[in-house]
Amino acid sequence: MEIRPGIKLVSESVGVGQSVKKGDTVTVCLNGWLNQGDPVQENYVGEIVVGSRAVIPGIEYSLEGMKPGGKRTVKISPHLGYRETGVKDLIPANAVLIYEIEILAIQGT
Repeated sequence: MEIRPGIKLVSESVGVGQSVKKGDTVTVCLNGWLNQGDPVQENYVGEIVVGSRAVIPGIEYSLEGMKPGGKRTVKISPHLGYRETGVKDLIPANAVLIYEIEILAIQGT
């Protein structure tokens, strides 16, 4: 199932409460891998304002509609990730990314 073109939902546990929407500040835990399984981000916990473009579009779009306690594993196409630029010594150009996203809390607008 696709969340939107370029983001494939691999698995999901829904969580409870209000859904994340644009403008919300969410506390998340992120784990990311290259498509081949190499880790690129492990146990990052932080706050993201949804819609602020603070993270790659594939993660931002994946956050919308999630609920506290929910987890999604998504496969993100390069055009919603780091594109042809990549991240030096970490993420190659045009890499497909796999992210596990967990919503720890939502602070609404």
